[in-house]
Amino acid sequence: MNIFFFGTFNCKADAKGRIMLPIALRKQMESVIKEGFYVKKSYYKECLELYPAQEWIKINDELDQKSRYDEEVDDFIRMFTTGLRQVDLDNTGRLLIPKEVMAMANIKKEVKISPIRKHLEIWDVDIYNKAIEATKERKKELANKVMLGKREEDVS
Repeated sequence: MNIFFFGTFNCKADAKGRIMLPIALRKQMESVIKEGFYVKKSYYKECLELYPAQEWIKINDELDQKSRYDEEVDDFIRMFTTGLRQVDLDNTGRLLIPKEVMAMANIKKEVKISPIRKHLEIWDVDIYNKAIEATKERKKELANKVMLGKREEDVS
């Protein structure tokens, strides 16, 4: 089954690490809620990544194809899966993320949930706002590089 997330969502985390997900987001998750989710610290960014179980299994299968006798592979997998936990939504639509995992991304109370491909990023709202700040020139540079395959020197 293909999953497609869209929209950004403002949420609140309570002291126990529970995040009440908005109804609009829960509706997008309906097809995968029963399977559960995996959450982990992002490899590159100061946020958490929430994967539907089926998507995480695909990533795990890809990691499993790497040599288990290569120390760099082990190092990468160890760092890539930091904080990995299986999580579910409770009956009221709350996502319970262990406090120590929330702390890895400095998530306090105000939370921004943002989709990226087939998973969701969970950010502290202040860190998210800083992460998406960019000048018009930077946005143009990214659009050219990502969407058109042009490097900065090609555009000048």
